[in-house]
Amino acid sequence: MDEIKNREMNNAAHDPEKEFAPATKKRIFFIMGVICTLAVLGLLYSVQNFGRFVTQDKYEYYKELDDNYGKYNKILEMIGEDPLAEETPGAIGDAELKELVAGTGDPYAEYFTKEEFAEFEKHYDSDYVGIGVSVTDEDDRVVIKQVLEGGPAEDAGVMPEDVILEINGEKPRDSSDAVSMIGGESGGLVELRILRGEEELDFSMNRTKIENYSVEYRSLEDAEGVGYIRISSFLKGTAKDFKLAVRDLKNDGCDKFVIDLRNNGGGLTDESIEIADYLLPACKIMSEVTKNGEEKVFNSKASSADLDMVILTNAETASASEILAGAIQDNKAGLIIGEKTFGKGVTQLTRKFKDGSAVKLTVTEYFRPSGSTVNEEGITPDVEVPSDEALSRGIEELGK
Repeated sequence: MDEIKNREMNNAAHDPEKEFAPATKKRIFFIMGVICTLAVLGLLYSVQNFGRFVTQDKYEYYKELDDNYGKYNKILEMIGEDPLAEETPGAIGDAELKELVAGTGDPYAEYFTKEEFAEFEKHYDSDYVGIGVSVTDEDDRVVIKQVLEGGPAEDAGVMPEDVILEINGEKPRDSSDAVSMIGGESGGLVELRILRGEEELDFSMNRTKIENYSVEYRSLEDAEGVGYIRISSFLKGTAKDFKLAVRDLKNDGCDKFVIDLRNNGGGLTDESIEIADYLLPACKIMSEVTKNGEEKVFNSKASSADLDMVILTNAETASASEILAGAIQDNKAGLIIGEKTFGKGVTQLTRKFKDGSAVKLTVTEYFRPSGSTVNEEGITPDVEVPSDEALSRGIEELGK
């Protein structure tokens, strides 16, 4: 019986009709079908994507590049093969990119070389090497707006509202160019030619490490229980420093606060929103809208510092400062006192490239909680007074 059984099994092993069970054959056919399908799809996809396996997003990206710039690249290639051509145009360089970005009509758009962007980034950090000034563009001139107390510029005699004519013998194109020219190694010499009124003055100073404190505070001696907090710009860590300032002033017995945003030209939007979130209860802080109409809303959480406060502004209060001032005003959390603000109601995105260069372009327009625009409109204070009278008027309003 064993022999017969074995023979039957051996014969079955060579019978093509009995080689696999029906279920097994179905699985094999299914797997082979899948493999064939994937092979065909892979072939089609690799041909579509120039012979390489890439994602659809990458394919669309390269296709757009070819549509937009393939002709330029092909012409360069043909010129390179032209035996009569004496010169071959080079690749697009920094000068051409600067011109390209400057021609967009966006006054806040800017292209940075590797060196320029390295200096630009430093001014959003809590410390950097420089001479202790902040600058802005006014009527095609580079104007010094702030001079840091105890810094090289103050020690040399530089003053706010001085116009920079030359830095180390060269005229800066704009404020960003001036920042780049002023920056450098600690100890390096910086020579400024300044226009003050109608007089030209020369100053010489050495760069040093600048502790970039964006938040200054104190208890006001002539106003019992009033704490004064000045935010000069919105840098990395400004919101954290602001909260510490409130805590310290409360420990000193302050229960009323003056928040000074005069001459604050803005900075990092996220820091401003975080301070608004800290000061306000559950409410709307701002909304921003892209060119294609996409909207993003920023809201405050329910917790709140619940401060009795006033906000001081002037014509140089701009951008991230206006986000904070607008949120306070529209949510009736405090009075805005001083001058109408600058009116920069747009936000920029900076993208850094692999070679260290970068481009800054406007990506959204932002709106106040009420829905009102800020751009080119500014924020009108609840109490309008000249900038130099805003502090005393703020103290007066807090005393009512």
